[in-house]
Amino acid sequence: MGRTSAVLVALLLLCLAPAHMSLAQSRTADLNSVLAAYKRAQGTWTTGRPETSLTHWTIAYGDLQGTETDIVDGTNSRTDSTLGDSSESYGTFDGRDWDMNSNGEVFTESGVHTRLAVDDRALHAAMGAVHGEQYVRLTGRVSKPFDAYVVEVDPPKGVFEQLYIDATTWLLDERFIRYPGHTTTYTYDDYRTTLGLTFPWHIHASIDDGRQEQDMRLQDVQLGSPVDPSTIAIPQSKSIVGFSTPRTTIPATIVDDRVIVPVQMDGHTVNLQLDSGASGIVIDRGIIEALHYAERGHFNEVTAGAYVESDAVVPLMSIGTLSMHGVHVESLPFASYAGDKPVAGLLGFDFIDSVVLHIDYADGTVEAIDPQTFVPPPNAVPIPISLDDQEPSIVARIGPAEHVRLIVDTGADRSLLFSGFSSNHPGALVDQGLGTEMEAAWPFLGDISGVGGEVSYRPVDLGPVTVASWTFPRWLFFLTQDPSKLEIEDYDGLLGQDFLRYYDLYLDYPHGRILLVPNARYNDRFGM
Repeated sequence: MGRTSAVLVALLLLCLAPAHMSLAQSRTADLNSVLAAYKRAQGTWTTGRPETSLTHWTIAYGDLQGTETDIVDGTNSRTDSTLGDSSESYGTFDGRDWDMNSNGEVFTESGVHTRLAVDDRALHAAMGAVHGEQYVRLTGRVSKPFDAYVVEVDPPKGVFEQLYIDATTWLLDERFIRYPGHTTTYTYDDYRTTLGLTFPWHIHASIDDGRQEQDMRLQDVQLGSPVDPSTIAIPQSKSIVGFSTPRTTIPATIVDDRVIVPVQMDGHTVNLQLDSGASGIVIDRGIIEALHYAERGHFNEVTAGAYVESDAVVPLMSIGTLSMHGVHVESLPFASYAGDKPVAGLLGFDFIDSVVLHIDYADGTVEAIDPQTFVPPPNAVPIPISLDDQEPSIVARIGPAEHVRLIVDTGADRSLLFSGFSSNHPGALVDQGLGTEMEAAWPFLGDISGVGGEVSYRPVDLGPVTVASWTFPRWLFFLTQDPSKLEIEDYDGLLGQDFLRYYDLYLDYPHGRILLVPNARYNDRFGM
């Protein structure tokens, strides 16, 4: 599921200003005349812009079918999508963006992703300017697959876009967006006019040239009808974990700083790695099939490599005295080892979000604490986190680079920097010596294992590095070499086990923070 209709709405809202120039008034097709004709083709509201709207869509994603309902009331909005047995929602309410995943857990966004908004502002400026806007330009006219004028949008800190505006109808035929690491192409047709505004009733999205396809067909539009406030408000978040006591020790083991949790499913024990860098719960497809859990949908995904993912529902998962019922999980090929322990998946956001998780790396113990009773240790340092992608991210400083956004990842053996960090902060990539020594001793790129494959890296020794109240003169990072894999848009890297092992770590998603307490390892190494 995605935000295809939200992208459509944002694009259409750009087009509601009146046009001041027709293409016929210009001897040649320049940017201003094309955009003016484009705006005019959208039409204008015959009775004034309505404050509310309700639209119903049918959707297809991969091989699953479903429905989507969009509600807009002024600046508030809500979208509810259902595919097969899985339902998700997102929206904006009183200025807060929120999401609800398929397990009913609600989290708010902090605005990590702003690239499309930057593009929209640049395009809006071009539509209202006499001479256009410097980051928007007309690059020419194509005849295939449409007879269309091509407008490129490429502002700093935005994304590269191409808008294909039909040379006959002046409506949008296609929108190509190149994000860091992937692309999406939207095509629009079946335009119809309602209350003077013309918009498409059919939208098709193709991700990475057909790796994944999404199709949406509008079934019904209601404009100006009253909206019940309860239908658009932020829903109550669901906790999928049942506590028998306010605080319980999880029967986990920490192997080479990897937290391995035995999970009971239908009388079988399955080892999952506790992974704050996982946006859900992942279980190996072989386990799902062996336990005869139904799989729904086949989605072509890419992380460290390409793989096919499906959705499944596990009736009951137990971790010690904790229980989780009817849990939506991701089924995909996954096999790993932690020491001599076979690992068949990842225990990510959906579990961690329902508890306060205390990982004591030095003592090798893990606790789950009821968020309603949790009291932080008096010596703990709280660090605010963002959960925009169901992974906790913090802001750090590396050398001269400020506001470096790192995902706190208990599943990463080493701290990583993504390739985009190089272009965003070139002055910070000054090796302090160890990275150069490692490359000289072993002049070949290393590989990091991840879901679906491996990613190449090179070591870089950078500093100083500041995280919360701690500053380290230098820290060894692995810089990834392939921007099309593993990397997550708008993040600079991962803070891995090599850093976290020096602390008692509290993952407190319900209160929007992590907490760190230096442990004996920290004192032994840093002498503080």
